[in-house]
Amino acid sequence: MLLAIVTLLGGCEVRQIEYRRRPEWVTLMGGDLPAVTIDKDGTEIHWIEDQSRSLQGFEQTIGEERVLIREDAEDGSVTLRTVLPAHLTVNLLECLRRGEYEIIYQQLISTEKRDWYESKGEAGYEEFLAWFRQNRKDIGSTLNRMKIGKVFGDVEIHTHGERGTIGLQPRVAYDFRVKSFDIVREEGDWKLAGVN
Repeated sequence: MLLAIVTLLGGCEVRQIEYRRRPEWVTLMGGDLPAVTIDKDGTEIHWIEDQSRSLQGFEQTIGEERVLIREDAEDGSVTLRTVLPAHLTVNLLECLRRGEYEIIYQQLISTEKRDWYESKGEAGYEEFLAWFRQNRKDIGSTLNRMKIGKVFGDVEIHTHGERGTIGLQPRVAYDFRVKSFDIVREEGDWKLAGVN
């Protein structure tokens, strides 16, 4: 956040101006987004958007490596990366928002969970699809709250080796039917192993 105080000569008017990056969740919600807003105390807030909207929220730098956690190719294929547990939740929320259940099935759930569904034959994917569609709103509500609340410390991530959980702090989780997600690390990416 940059801060500038502007003094107009002659009028002795002092204005406080802040430059802030627009939170990614605000941009993803869409709608008419003003470039400048005025806070209650009169501070002018100038919003900065330095990435294209298609990349905003899906690009991150880890160490010196640039990680694109969602890549949409021109042929319509999608490649997801979930290097950190939080990448899993961002990608899962976006796939639910877009109704991309096949991508969730192929790229975001654990191999163990997918094998369990596939052991049921053709009915396995239909069972997966029915369950995710039925619970979409509850899962999405929790994921959205996690995305918004991560800056306030509302998200807990516990990992032990190749397994872990990511969820809401108990002080906010009581309001949600889905409270946490079991996760497992496979070949460098975190995958969804269960919903609690």
